[in-house]
Amino acid sequence: MAQTSNAIQPGNYKIEISEDGVTWTDISGYANNIALSGGARASGETYTYDGDTAILGVGKREPVEATVSVVYTEAGTPPTETIRTWNENATQAYMRYSPAGGSSGDFQYTGQGYFLSPILPNNEANSNTPIPIEFTFRTPEFVKSVVA
Repeated sequence: MAQTSNAIQPGNYKIEISEDGVTWTDISGYANNIALSGGARASGETYTYDGDTAILGVGKREPVEATVSVVYTEAGTPPTETIRTWNENATQAYMRYSPAGGSSGDFQYTGQGYFLSPILPNNEANSNTPIPIEFTFRTPEFVKSVVA
């Protein structure tokens, strides 16, 4: 099999948030990292006296968490203030991301869930980097679709 020549570059991500799943706010200009965890399917096994191998069973999938790092700013109305408000009010909302940049035909992954962590700035005094902050979005699943 020939090696792929169509690798997606990581600097192209488009990340968006929405309260209603219709009107989206692009936060790509603030975000610089997304880390996903969870989503594994539960499994189990049992054995019988006669066999040498396990009998396998599978169950439900666990929720998925996306931890997103963004650059802290107070200029204008940063989307982190919207996320902070949703967190404080336990507002169910949406997040979606597209690794290839969100152009027509690109894959995108959309979840409906909650922003779990507060959006608060923190940094070390000897740091020379812009202040980073993180938020965690938890959803039952991210559904894959294609950008129209």
